[in-house]
Amino acid sequence: MHLKLDSISKHFGEFAALDSLSLHLDKVHTLVLIGPSGGGKSTLLRILAGLEFPDSGSVAINGEKVLFEEPELLKYRRTIGTVFQAFNLFPHLSALENITLPLEKVHGHSAPEADAIARQFLTRFRLEKHAHKRPAELSGGQRQRVAIARAVSIKPRLLLFDEPTSALDPEMTADVLDMIKQLRDEGRDFVLVTHEMGFARQIADQVALLADGHIVEAGSVHQVFEAPSSPVTSQFLERILKY
Repeated sequence: MHLKLDSISKHFGEFAALDSLSLHLDKVHTLVLIGPSGGGKSTLLRILAGLEFPDSGSVAINGEKVLFEEPELLKYRRTIGTVFQAFNLFPHLSALENITLPLEKVHGHSAPEADAIARQFLTRFRLEKHAHKRPAELSGGQRQRVAIARAVSIKPRLLLFDEPTSALDPEMTADVLDMIKQLRDEGRDFVLVTHEMGFARQIADQVALLADGHIVEAGSVHQVFEAPSSPVTSQFLERILKY
């Protein structure tokens, strides 16, 4: 993946969530975004997903500029798989239906095709026994695995994960992180926001630390974690790795 972010700003009222943020990366499969809460990580991810419009600046993925206007943006969103911390499943639909709905209504698959694709991913992620359960009948880990299966089933060019384990207990967290690692090992391109520093070090090609709407530091896992050049990075890592 080639990712080019140029001078992206995003305000919510008087608050600058992102302030002239820039980042250029070549040949990266896994970008992990870390940093203090409120630093701009989720806002940046939502812009990458086409769910928020930047006030200014530009985004280009693999040399293709993202146009933040309809109908081009609608087409772009169809190529991105996004997994949120709150699962975002339809509560009135079964696990199977949560996956088949976008395959049919957004991506144009027939009902039999969508059903076959959905069941394939439910089986892969050890959810086949839960196909007809609604989200309320599933554990948190199972709900997040359904959300990941839904995101992957559309064959996205880019996967985005926003704190996918923040609502899970340690056992469920390990289960979901194993799934994400499998996707990384397949060579899929994705951007991950996480506070799981051990996992970030294990999975990332590149790490970027965001604070106060800026990219304070970006580089390899070794550079950011072992030899940070910014005092902000050093202080953040010292706090979060203290215990």
